[in-house]
Amino acid sequence: MTDEIITELRRQNRMLKAGLGLALAGITGALLMGAKEPASTAKFDQIDVRRINIVNADGGNAMVLASQGMLPSVIVDGQSKPGSRDRMPGMIFYGSNGDEIGGLIYDARMGTNGKPEEGVHLSMDRYGGDQQLALHHYESGGFMDTGLSVFDRGLEKDYGPIYEEYLDAPPGPGKDALLRRWQEAGGQQTTRLFVGRTKGKSSAVIMADDKGRPRIMMLVSPEGEPSLEFMDENGDVIQSLPQSAEATSQ
Repeated sequence: MTDEIITELRRQNRMLKAGLGLALAGITGALLMGAKEPASTAKFDQIDVRRINIVNADGGNAMVLASQGMLPSVIVDGQSKPGSRDRMPGMIFYGSNGDEIGGLIYDARMGTNGKPEEGVHLSMDRYGGDQQLALHHYESGGFMDTGLSVFDRGLEKDYGPIYEEYLDAPPGPGKDALLRRWQEAGGQQTTRLFVGRTKGKSSAVIMADDKGRPRIMMLVSPEGEPSLEFMDENGDVIQSLPQSAEATSQ
């Protein structure tokens, strides 16, 4: 009788071990299959959110969409820089190195003077620097201009430290010298090309030199009068088309 009990216990133990092995194999398989499945996708008809960070596989930002007061600071050469877009909503783009490479910012409100104050600005930045191309519309003080602009500016690593010195320097010749160094290093943004509608309501193509001085202006006035002007470095017109009747008669 004892031998029969021992034999039965051994048989049940073998069955228990086999059952546990199958169960563990099933759990392991399910876990491995789950690990190979793509990330789950959630679908919403509507969502209210103040900021969305779209990130890369390494966790770095690829794009940020944010409401007023939620846009991140400007990132250049891996460093956070102070900006003036605190109250603006928008969308910011980032490169694989984590630096900002452009974005869309906008705002609109009624000014204290009862006139609209609005700005919509889509820009594209150079590597290690500020915007080089922008599509924009601005309204302020009863005037507005709309167009495409191409800019020149140096690299943040060259002019940034100089500007920090300039801010900390006391007024005087030393501070003035730092400002000139900052400008020479490319700190001052200059507009090289503008194509659009001016504050004077003319349609225009304006080309400037590397100091931002307009040298060629092609305009069509609101009344439909076309003109083409060439200017020297002081802004004086050296030739214009069509020529005036007085100039033609000489």
